[in-house]
Amino acid sequence: MKPFSQWTVEEIEQEFCLQDDRDYQLLQEWITVSPSLSDDEISLLRRLSQKLLTYVHDWNEEELKMYFIAFLLDLVDFYQPHYRPFLERELSVEYAKGKKLWGKTDFLVATGKQTPKKPFFFLHEYKKQADTSNDPLGQLLAEMVAAQTANINTHPIYGAYIIGRHWYFVLLDGQIYAESLAYDATKNEIIEIVTILRHTKTLIDLLIQSTNN
Repeated sequence: MKPFSQWTVEEIEQEFCLQDDRDYQLLQEWITVSPSLSDDEISLLRRLSQKLLTYVHDWNEEELKMYFIAFLLDLVDFYQPHYRPFLERELSVEYAKGKKLWGKTDFLVATGKQTPKKPFFFLHEYKKQADTSNDPLGQLLAEMVAAQTANINTHPIYGAYIIGRHWYFVLLDGQIYAESLAYDATKNEIIEIVTILRHTKTLIDLLIQSTNN
């Protein structure tokens, strides 16, 4: 089968019988959360936001990751006792006889020390505006379906994809997926982005606790 990078939303929906529900309650519970950042953190985010506004049209994908996304993720800090972030890791699952989902993930949060074990959250980075030959949502959903297949315990899979300044949060629960509206990181919405990412850690902690009980 095709790698993650070649899937479209339509193909993923058809192959795995997924349905889109933008009003899905679990998505709203994930992204509707009050900020609790310090003044220093807010000041840092506003500087990053201005930097992004200045350079977003000039940066390539690697520059976007190095000069902006990395600082944002460092502030969130996905390095926790029971899980950690991984970059550029391979993921491959057989979801039916003779059918595989496979590819390299940009960023994922999973259990494991040196090798990702149980994935919870994916971040798919893509600088240019979406066009007919590239489908960042389809690619992200392919990764999330693979994680859903790989995990022994069924639970929601969280993800986000980035197109330049815009962040879209995506949740996969069973055969339902839900996508948020865009959050513009060049505006004060950067505070909401970090708040949602931090809330993701809380949700991952709760998932781990529930599976260990």
